[in-house]
Amino acid sequence: MKIPVDFLSLFTRGASLLLWMLVIFFFSSLPGSEYAFNPTLSYYLERKGAHVIEYAILMFLAVRFAATLFSRLSFKYILLLAGTFSILYGVSDEWHQSFVPYRGSKASDVAIDGLGILFSASVLLFVWYLHQKKKIR
Repeated sequence: MKIPVDFLSLFTRGASLLLWMLVIFFFSSLPGSEYAFNPTLSYYLERKGAHVIEYAILMFLAVRFAATLFSRLSFKYILLLAGTFSILYGVSDEWHQSFVPYRGSKASDVAIDGLGILFSASVLLFVWYLHQKKKIR
């Protein structure tokens, strides 16, 4: 039995998106420290930088999946759908962290996640624009 290429592409892209969501969920499930401490600037940049990278990757994978699932939509709508999905996942991740021992839920972390989403969307939009410009020539 031959599996259609579109189904295979949809499955692999969906699986990679789901796997990345599980990675984010796993890291959010790790308990914090019960001891109070004053984080250094490098610690803060490392932790918040991880948020940006995590959600930039999530956005990229969500765009790939949405582009396969909704192939008839314009690329800008696909970016909007994937961005909405990614930011809602960030909100749900922060809510999830509110149940993890010695972790908290912060709106500022969702905003930092949004920076990663915007970065990924900007890069993808720029590449799409270059591709469209090349097609016109």
